[in-house]
Amino acid sequence: MSDDASTILALQSELEGRRANFESFWDEVALRVMPSSATFTTTDEEGTPRSERAFDTTAITANERFAAFINDGITPRDQFWHGLAAEDDELAESQAVKEYFERLTKVLFAARYRPNANFTSQRQSNYLSLGAFGNYSLFIDEAIGEGIRYCAIPFREVFWAHNHQGQIDLQHRKFCLDARSAVKMFGANTPQSVQDDAEKKPFAKHEFIHCVRPNDELKPGGAGYRGMPWASYYVFSKDKSVISRGGYRTFPYANGRFMLAPSETYARSPAMAAFPAIMTLNEQKKTVLRAGQKAVDPPLLLSEEGALEPFNMRSGAMNYGAVSADGTPLVVPFNSGAKVELGIELMALEQRAVNDAFMVTLFQILAEKPDMTATEVMARLQEKAQLLSPTTGRLEAEDTGPMIERELDILGRAGLLPPPPDELLERGSGYKVVYTSPLARARRAADALAITRTIEIAGAAAALDPAAALVVDVPASIREVAEINGMPAKLIRSPEDVEALQRQRQQQQAMAAVAEGAPSIAAAAKDLAMADQIRNAAA
Repeated sequence: MSDDASTILALQSELEGRRANFESFWDEVALRVMPSSATFTTTDEEGTPRSERAFDTTAITANERFAAFINDGITPRDQFWHGLAAEDDELAESQAVKEYFERLTKVLFAARYRPNANFTSQRQSNYLSLGAFGNYSLFIDEAIGEGIRYCAIPFREVFWAHNHQGQIDLQHRKFCLDARSAVKMFGANTPQSVQDDAEKKPFAKHEFIHCVRPNDELKPGGAGYRGMPWASYYVFSKDKSVISRGGYRTFPYANGRFMLAPSETYARSPAMAAFPAIMTLNEQKKTVLRAGQKAVDPPLLLSEEGALEPFNMRSGAMNYGAVSADGTPLVVPFNSGAKVELGIELMALEQRAVNDAFMVTLFQILAEKPDMTATEVMARLQEKAQLLSPTTGRLEAEDTGPMIERELDILGRAGLLPPPPDELLERGSGYKVVYTSPLARARRAADALAITRTIEIAGAAAALDPAAALVVDVPASIREVAEINGMPAKLIRSPEDVEALQRQRQQQQAMAAVAEGAPSIAAAAKDLAMADQIRNAAA
């Protein structure tokens, strides 16, 4: 594939055409779910009001709750949501290898949550996009001398295609920069017209395209273009010129897709699934508002034209001639007979449908029922994991997995990773990601639930046959449940510590038994001594 600007721009045009149907749909969704992002088919200025079609805010709130739950369930800020381990199972059991990967994991999290890295805030933007549009893209950039920098790309700027294996391997970003920012980004490569604007009109907007694709020049056994598997081009749209050529050792974008339909490149979102309910809810809200307004401030029925001219609607006003001589009102309010309560009930049905699509009702179960038993909690967690398993699995494969690979590459080239142990180098083993997020643990809730129920049954069975209590290895079972539930390792005693405590307890029990039996032993000794004295006296 050619790397000239005309070829890249033609490819951009084709990518835009392939997602045209999605763009109109995404704009309709955004106007009712995420109004600030309704810019797929329009180019409004910043601050343009876009909430005029969102009469009901149920979908907006549901999307925010969905994003918060996904954030806490997959990439929680206050815990290690993944670890690393050797691919070789035998090496994975080595203490030195374990300690190395633990240090490696800590380095990753320290770089990721560095104040200037922007990871947390950009992730929240990603998950809002996931709920509204079903897709998002995170750019993992290398800030020279600073570390890793994360940037959530507005999805209107993202265009991609996947290969025969369903992996995204071609990605374009069509974006605008003001002149001053473009000069800072491209330096000496900045087009002359943009440099001129930077001096005279620094906030004038200019359009650029970033193209990332497999490096066609990378040949087996050869260095290729800069020896990098991924080629990168920045194109200035105005004069159709390539202003920057480069490459990446790892794919720089981590992408998320919610629910992918067969033969489609872009995924669909909870908001798209609930769109009929969202539209119905908005129409119902408009109808109920109109009916409620008529009920609160109804139209007035007058006896004749012009009768309202002297009529005063202010509180406490006196209106002479508003009743007939026999007391019949000559001005009466209009009663439309509208059943506002019925409208509210119908809205509640649609609100429930919207919340179900965003899984808000499922997320609220634990909060609404704090008195649930541990077994019930695990059953609920298992239900959550089953519903979100396709999504979390896809996000791990297309987002967090490639992101971790990219992070390790950047940190490794910067010399910030700890040296691996000799045995790992000798065996040449790679690494694997071990996910420990709340949702990853919830996928194992079925195992914890099985262990808990078995222990409960064993306890009941032991009342009938004491041998039943010997069937289950209780200490090992407790350790397994603790691991599944994510209990901190530092709070779990090692088998050696448990054995030492058991020996100490046995010694204390033996000493207590001796102390308890001491009076009886003393009395018996006294009786024996008296008997000896009697025998001696008789002799």
